[in-house]
Amino acid sequence: MLVVGCLVFAAAVRAQAAVQVDVVYPQQLQQSQTLRLPGTVQAKQHAQLATLEAGRVERLAVEVGEVVEAGQVLLSLEHRLAELQVTGAAAEVRAAELNRQEAQRLYDEVQRLSVQQVVAKTLIAERAALLAKAEAELARVKANHSIQRERLKRHSLKAPFAGVVAERNVDVGEWVTPQNPVMTLVAQRDLRLVIEIPQQHFHTLQNIQEIPVAVIPDTAGITPMATTLTRLVPVSDVQTRTFTAQIDLPEQATGDWVPGMSATAELTFPNSSQAAIMLPQTAIKRHPDGNSSVFVVENNRAKRLVTPHTEMTGNQVTIYGLPADRAYIVKGVEMLQDGMPVTMNVIAVKQP
Repeated sequence: MLVVGCLVFAAAVRAQAAVQVDVVYPQQLQQSQTLRLPGTVQAKQHAQLATLEAGRVERLAVEVGEVVEAGQVLLSLEHRLAELQVTGAAAEVRAAELNRQEAQRLYDEVQRLSVQQVVAKTLIAERAALLAKAEAELARVKANHSIQRERLKRHSLKAPFAGVVAERNVDVGEWVTPQNPVMTLVAQRDLRLVIEIPQQHFHTLQNIQEIPVAVIPDTAGITPMATTLTRLVPVSDVQTRTFTAQIDLPEQATGDWVPGMSATAELTFPNSSQAAIMLPQTAIKRHPDGNSSVFVVENNRAKRLVTPHTEMTGNQVTIYGLPADRAYIVKGVEMLQDGMPVTMNVIAVKQP
C-alpha cells in the first residue's frame, strides 16, 4: 500500500500545473581569511666572515657595532713574509724579461745572417727554441708574481657589503685560518620579515598571485606598513608542521627597522572553504525544527536544498556552501514542494 501511495503522489505531482516563480542568479561573495603570525626581521645579507689566508692578526680596523662600507678593511694579518715573496717574484720577472730580450737579440741576429746564407739552419732553429723558452719562462714568473701579489692582498679582510659588525671572534695576536669565522657582518638594508605559516594553508596561498600583508611592528615609534607576501619556501618543518614565508620590507620604509626585531604579519587571502552567495530573505523557507532551505530550478522543477549556514543582514541573507550558478527561487517558497513543476521568471542576472 505504501508503494502504491507513493506512486499516486508522484503522479499527482507530475499532473500539477507549472507554477510561475521568480528566480535570481546570485553573485558569489568573495570571503576572506586573515592570519596573524609573529615574525622576525632578517637581513638578506648576513655573513660570517673568514680570512682567505692563515696568519696572525696584526691589526683590527673595526669594532663591534661599527657601520662599514663595502670594500672597507676589517682586519689585517701579519704580512711581512708575503711582501718579501712579492719582492722576490718581481725580481724574477725582471730577470726573465732580460733573458727574453737577450734571446730575442740572438734570434734577430741569426735571422739577418740567414739572408746572406752564411748561417746554418740548425742554429736558427736553436735560437728560435731559446727565444720560445725565454718567453715561456717570462710568462711563468709573471704568473707567480700575480699569485704572490694576490696572497698579499688576502692578508687583509675586507667587507663584502655594507653593514654593521655584529660580532668579532678574534683579537690582535691570535692565529686564524680560513676555516674559522672571525667576524659577523649584517646588512642594514634589504630587510625582510620571516614568518612560519601552518601547513594547512600552503596550497591555498601557493595558488594566489598576490597576497596583501600588513606588517605591524612590536616596537613603539615605528609605523606599520602595507606590502605583499614575497615568497613561500615549499618545505615543511617536521617538528612544527609549518613552512617559511618571506616578506620583503620596502626600502623607503625600513629606516627604523633593525635585523632581529619582532613584528606581526597580517595576511589576508580568500577562504575557498567558505564560498558564499547572497539572496533575498524571501528565498528562505523555514522548517518547524528550526532548520531552513532554499529552492532551485532543475529540469523545470523545484528542488529543495538545505542551507548549511546562513547569516542575516537587513533584507538579505548570506548562505555558505551552495553554488552560485543555479537559479534560486525567491518568491512563494512556503507553498513549494520538492519536485513541483515551475516556470521561471528571471528577475536578476548573475553578475560577471
